[in-house]
Amino acid sequence: MKTKKIVQLALFACLSVCIYAVESLIPPILPVPGVKLGLANVITLVVIYVIGTGESLLTLLIRITITTLLFGQVMSFLFSMAGGILSWIVMVLLSKIMDRCNIWAVSVFGAFAHNGGQILIAVAVTRQLAVAYYFLFLVISSVITGVFTGICAKYCIEKAEKIKLFKI
Repeated sequence: MKTKKIVQLALFACLSVCIYAVESLIPPILPVPGVKLGLANVITLVVIYVIGTGESLLTLLIRITITTLLFGQVMSFLFSMAGGILSWIVMVLLSKIMDRCNIWAVSVFGAFAHNGGQILIAVAVTRQLAVAYYFLFLVISSVITGVFTGICAKYCIEKAEKIKLFKI
């Protein structure tokens, strides 16, 4: 991998960690545990659409690892990794068939998958299938947060291309 590409990915990973850190300071919007905007996912979407899928996975894994070391616990690593990887798989597959005009839809399905991955871990850890009912509450938040992060990602891509940010 070329030095310029490594620096670019390091900057995206750093940016996603910073966004996650800032978002963790925002008080919960709803009194439902686990519901957040997922703003760091904007960076994952940008990297998927602009740089590549492998690079986006690397950026995601770096972000999850660093944010867990800084802010989390072992269990949060499992939840984040399951949700993040499942979300990444769904977003990569959908990005192959959907253009940037529909990035919001890719983001919504990614949010569904993220919550689904976390529910699977919760069921496995607690050994209680009843935990899966919580997914119903998360579906509504997935639509709202997914649309928001998708629109943010589209806007970021358009502005970055306008100033030729990706032409390093």
